[in-house]
Amino acid sequence: MLDWIRESTQGWVAKLILALIIVPFALFGIDSYFSHRASDDTIAIVNGSKISRTAFEDAIKEQRAILAASMGANFDPHVFDEPQIRISILNGMIKQRLLLEAAHHEGLIVSKAQLASFIASIPAFQENNQFSVNRYQQMLQQQGMTVPGFEQRAQQEILIDVMRSPFSRSAVASEVAARQVLADMTQRREISQYEISPTAYLAQLTITPQQIKTYYDKHKADYTIPAQGRFQYAVLSLNDVEQHISIPSVEIKHYYDQNLSKFSEPEERKARHILVAVPAGASAQQRKDAKQRADRLYQQAIAHPAAFAELAKRNSDDKGSANQGGDLGWFARTAMVKPFADAVFGMQKNQIAGPVSTDYGYHIIQLTGIKPAHVRPLTEVAGQITQELQKQQALKQFADVAERFSNQVFEQSQSLQPVADALHLPLQTSPWISMAGGAGGILNSPKMLQALFSSDVLKNKRNTDAIEVSPNTLVSARLLDYKPAYIQSLNAVSASIMQQLKLQQARVMAQKQGLALLDQLKAGKEPAAVHWSAFVWVSRDHLQTIDPALVTGIFSANAKKLPAYFGATSASGNYILVRITQVMPGPAPDAAQFKAVQTQMANTEAEQAFSDYISGLSTKAKIEIKDIPFGKLVQ
Repeated sequence: MLDWIRESTQGWVAKLILALIIVPFALFGIDSYFSHRASDDTIAIVNGSKISRTAFEDAIKEQRAILAASMGANFDPHVFDEPQIRISILNGMIKQRLLLEAAHHEGLIVSKAQLASFIASIPAFQENNQFSVNRYQQMLQQQGMTVPGFEQRAQQEILIDVMRSPFSRSAVASEVAARQVLADMTQRREISQYEISPTAYLAQLTITPQQIKTYYDKHKADYTIPAQGRFQYAVLSLNDVEQHISIPSVEIKHYYDQNLSKFSEPEERKARHILVAVPAGASAQQRKDAKQRADRLYQQAIAHPAAFAELAKRNSDDKGSANQGGDLGWFARTAMVKPFADAVFGMQKNQIAGPVSTDYGYHIIQLTGIKPAHVRPLTEVAGQITQELQKQQALKQFADVAERFSNQVFEQSQSLQPVADALHLPLQTSPWISMAGGAGGILNSPKMLQALFSSDVLKNKRNTDAIEVSPNTLVSARLLDYKPAYIQSLNAVSASIMQQLKLQQARVMAQKQGLALLDQLKAGKEPAAVHWSAFVWVSRDHLQTIDPALVTGIFSANAKKLPAYFGATSASGNYILVRITQVMPGPAPDAAQFKAVQTQMANTEAEQAFSDYISGLSTKAKIEIKDIPFGKLVQ
């Protein structure tokens, strides 16, 4: 994760950094690697180090923020109400404690210099590629974090990285194993198929009323329409708070003056070039020959400046730009290697310079355009600044507003109108929804649904508590109308039961027919009923449209005697016969493919070894779980 943070530089990735660094991670000292909030609600104890319920819920919120930032509109916040997800998060916290304790026993420490270097390398904390203390503090404040708190987490994450590194360095995948994996992945098999559909047997089947009733009596619960309700609800989000924050023009101007670098665009230049490439490790003679060729091209370019583009098309070794006449487009100084950039940013427009030596070879350069550096005017960025300041203030105010929201829906529990009026929130109405959710939209959170169908809401007609359904989003709701659960009548469901029973029997018949045909094929007979599809070649890395149920059989079938046959039932219930007629080795892997597979295998081995090490720590540790009905932890 640390390398990923260092490499992230812009766009949504840079925004995501602040979410990622919130996970279990100071220039201000650390009293204990196992610090925890003072709390009586301990949910786990790891060798005497307590994990509080508050810390656990904070970890869930932080992980939820990470997923929300990475998935955007596709994010489903309710996934974090699933027991297996919560188990995984608590497991991670326990494992982190074990690793940090092991690091402590090994005498490992992170120096202030190491920590400062790591933090300075995070692009989110930089301005103009330089670490900015102001930006660092500002970004942490926006995330509701303190500098000491973040630095403690960063130090812990560095220690965990140090603990993992020996396993990464020692893992090596053998060439034999890597070649076997590649051979298995790329081996090609020629197959054809014959599919037996259950629908072909449906017309032959008759289902009696007694069969339908017997099935209905045994499965009545399957035909229950659950209780449903319509609810009025109010939503408080960070955006609601932002909308009611007014930013004075003097504050906008002050922010602009203090952050001019954010609104500055560096000088850019546009150029063409002709590259005479020099390969890595070239001999002195090769470099001399390349230089002489570059000198000749430079003289030609000087003699005919207007024909520079044509000269580049015919002669440049940079195939990416040669087709465009050597045009490199607009670029800043930092976008190019230093010798090239120094030359370009020291030229006059239309000037031709060269040969310029870089690690790539020799360049003849023609400067075709200059865009001076400039600062975007305040009028152009005032809206952007306003939004930024609104968000900053909203983050500071949200906790207080959320507390008012929570208190009011509880204290005035017979209506949502008071809180709506006080905080200027619209009241909304849900469609009919059940405990299973469905069309409930923002009310679909398991916690929300549990509250909606509680006796306090259904019988006592009270507001639900304020429930956090996603980061910085609270909802409270109350019942408007209610339909109790009921079981559908036999008449209402008899038609669907009849179709279901027919399909079940038809699938059995299709499989029976398929197995009979398979026995004949394996005995060397070719049944007239079997009409094979066209031959296709498949491999594990190129399965085309092969049904997933067939994959294992295709590649595990004994290919010593061909044709080989097997059968399988697909997810749709069809029985599929497969004939394998040829087996061919895949193409020889190139060096890059081989290296990628070997690296992946080594990484997998390293992660397994590291996991085994953690399992060893947990076996020796004293771990106590309190009041968490989630099942087994630390696996």
